[in-house]
Amino acid sequence: MSRIIGTFEESGEKMADKFLVIDGSSLIHRAFFALPPLTTKQGVNTGAVYGFCNMLAKLLGDVKPKWLAVAFDKSRKTFRTELFADYKGQRKPTPSELSEQFPLARRLLEAMNITVLETDGYEADDIIGTFAVHAPKEAEIIIVTGDKDELQLLDERVKVYFTKRGISDIKTYDVAAFAEDYEGLKPKQLIDLKGLMGDSSDNIPGVPGVGPKTALKLIGEYGSVENVLENIDQISGKSLKEKLADNKEAALLSKKLATIFTEVPVELELDKYELKAMSDAARPLMQELEFRNLHERFQTILGGSDGTFDLFGESVSVEAVSVATEVLETAEQGEAFFASLRQNQAVIPFMATCGGELPQLHFTAVEIFFDEKIHELREGSGAWNLFYEWLADAGQLKATCDSKEIYKTCLCLGKKAAGIVEDISIAAYLIEPGRSSYNLKAVTERYLVANSGGNVADLQTLLPIIEQKLQEYELVKLYQEMELPLSEVLAKMELAGIKPDVKLLQSITTEMAVQIKALEILAEEQAGESFNLKSPKQLGVLLFEKLGLPVIKKTKTGYSTDVSVLEQLEGEHPLIKTILEHRKLTKLHSTYLEGLRPLINPVTGRIHTHFQQTVTATGRLSSTDPNLQNIPVRTEIGKRIREIFIPGEGYDWLMACDYSQVELRVLAHMAQDKLLLESFLHGQDVHARTAAEVFGVPLAEVDSMMRTRAKAVNFGIVYGISDFGLAKQLDISRGEAADYIKSYFARYTGVKQYMDDTVKHARQQGYVATMFGRRRYLPDIRHSNFNLRSFAERTAINTPIQGTAADIIKIAMLNVEQALAEAGGKSRILLQVHDELVLEVVEAERELVSGLVKKAMEAAAVLSVPLTADVAWGKNWAQTK
Repeated sequence: MSRIIGTFEESGEKMADKFLVIDGSSLIHRAFFALPPLTTKQGVNTGAVYGFCNMLAKLLGDVKPKWLAVAFDKSRKTFRTELFADYKGQRKPTPSELSEQFPLARRLLEAMNITVLETDGYEADDIIGTFAVHAPKEAEIIIVTGDKDELQLLDERVKVYFTKRGISDIKTYDVAAFAEDYEGLKPKQLIDLKGLMGDSSDNIPGVPGVGPKTALKLIGEYGSVENVLENIDQISGKSLKEKLADNKEAALLSKKLATIFTEVPVELELDKYELKAMSDAARPLMQELEFRNLHERFQTILGGSDGTFDLFGESVSVEAVSVATEVLETAEQGEAFFASLRQNQAVIPFMATCGGELPQLHFTAVEIFFDEKIHELREGSGAWNLFYEWLADAGQLKATCDSKEIYKTCLCLGKKAAGIVEDISIAAYLIEPGRSSYNLKAVTERYLVANSGGNVADLQTLLPIIEQKLQEYELVKLYQEMELPLSEVLAKMELAGIKPDVKLLQSITTEMAVQIKALEILAEEQAGESFNLKSPKQLGVLLFEKLGLPVIKKTKTGYSTDVSVLEQLEGEHPLIKTILEHRKLTKLHSTYLEGLRPLINPVTGRIHTHFQQTVTATGRLSSTDPNLQNIPVRTEIGKRIREIFIPGEGYDWLMACDYSQVELRVLAHMAQDKLLLESFLHGQDVHARTAAEVFGVPLAEVDSMMRTRAKAVNFGIVYGISDFGLAKQLDISRGEAADYIKSYFARYTGVKQYMDDTVKHARQQGYVATMFGRRRYLPDIRHSNFNLRSFAERTAINTPIQGTAADIIKIAMLNVEQALAEAGGKSRILLQVHDELVLEVVEAERELVSGLVKKAMEAAAVLSVPLTADVAWGKNWAQTK
């Protein structure tokens, strides 16, 4: 009987049970470098073990194996080092933060009754290879590894899950997938490839000068290293012949080193590897390592001696949650159901699907989890009004996964939402701000073993896990007092939108189109020929071949003509400046002029941007459709675009209230630098004061050039700028920029100390935090790659400052919203753009709103220096700048 990977052919026979064989050394290594460092309160490093366990739990849930083994390398000394002393000799010593975690991993696996295998003289690959070849035929072998060497083991019953990057990005290999990646070769021929091209990661020499393409071609033609060496005379290319002839022994040795040994003396009886319930030792060990939520996950898969897990110091049943669905069609069904809800004191999870156009949004379906059932309300059911009554009851505590949309839909309907005390998306974002998605499906896949599609039952299961994480990371206050209430404020702002002057929009659109066409004509004159400015290929040929400009960077498809390259060439030819101006205008034209028209809501006549609360790693809000935060501030064209936005019907003014140098004030507070504190406490021009200090002149003698350069240094320091970056920004030599930075640190010693301490702290615990406890994890802070590590260090310096400023503006938004509500007027917040709030105000409330907004913003945080906010008014947004 022939075999298909993963199944038998249709013959009525039972599909084979799965034997999961995991390369523990490889996966723990991947987890260490992929995830932020994690330590217990006692300082024990546990991040790699935690990442490995999370992946193991997901694998067990997805694969559902009958048997499991985890193989480890026992030492670097193996039979391969006896054959070739330099085998893996180039590798750096394992970081102590990682090496100390391998014993922890073994202890934990043993406590979970998972078989651990390691053998003197052999690598984990060899143990895994022995199972792949000799395990009883009733087992389908699935190998999980981050090492491509194990692809040579693929056959009809062996599959490899290869972790491409980190520990979650997995590619599944079978024989067909291998052939696709390796140009038709068979898995066994991987060792022949390595024989010729070597393997730098293992320090396998191969044949010097023979790379992957040549090796693939030779093995594809001759089948093996031995046949290649026997047919050297038939191979074209004198140089290649010489390389092969001179390195025969190296090629044969390399093939031997790359060959996985499949006769390791290990127990092959399947009973030894069958999954069992965890031992009594698992729970206290996980508690010691502070992995409490993992116990729940593995308990569900593996079971245990008492059928319970300990989450908050109490035993909680791990019985599976029933997800039967009961549709509430009639008012009578609804009355009974919502009456039972009102008697319940727990937080009730619910999800709602929203549809329709602003301001006519409506709920199309609602799911509520209660009494081990998902109760579904469909639009138009008799229970619908009872749902609105329950939703408006602040005494009924609720959990959901997108509170902003709930609030916005209720506002459209003239209804009220209250008592929402949990939003799983916001909570997951605070816990891990670097992830790409926080919808319920993504959060479910992150924290639960199995994913049922991201429904309200998953939300119920997630709540205790997420709550425990918020407590563990000290994020509860930030979550409950800032982010959760902010979602309601953002819903009101999105619903309000902002009014565009449609006639002016059309006028400026036409005006800019004329400017763009003029630049295209000018570019052709400067180039001496016609060409497509939007074609990187044509542009590259023109600049670097016809005009002979110096090549800065190449890509796979040709010359790079990105902005960074063009900026370096700006003084080389007049055409460069024209191209840069053309790019800037075409982007603004497509995004903020042509791009705005389809975003004008036909019902309201306003533009309703979406404020994203869970996107940036620093905590800043971002806006989309359109992104109003990226309109240039200090350019003439940016001003023209802002003129488009005006007060809507029933309002008289736009008012902007903007923090003054908030990030530098935060830096002064955090660094407690004497000079910086003095500047703000005495109301000095902080950039002029910095210029006086850096250039060594009296404050009164600081000129505009000095101030401009000092300003670049001040803001550059906030972002951890390098001398190279400052030199590029100011168009000065790198040496001069280095002198500025050196002079700055010599005078502002508190800032230098803050930066050094912050980077040191980040290295120790793997993250940095804002004044309000918002965390950002920095997985590359200890990376061996200089560029990656340097970027992480700059991020460590900047994030507490920028993140604190982001937190302050969020608190200000809450303060302003509350002050406006208490005043009982009509004026309202429309936009938040970086450090600025934009409001729509009626004439009668102008003085009142000006005072209360300024007061609310300046009271958002208590710093060692005053927070100041400046108010400006206009009949359009441009006039407020």
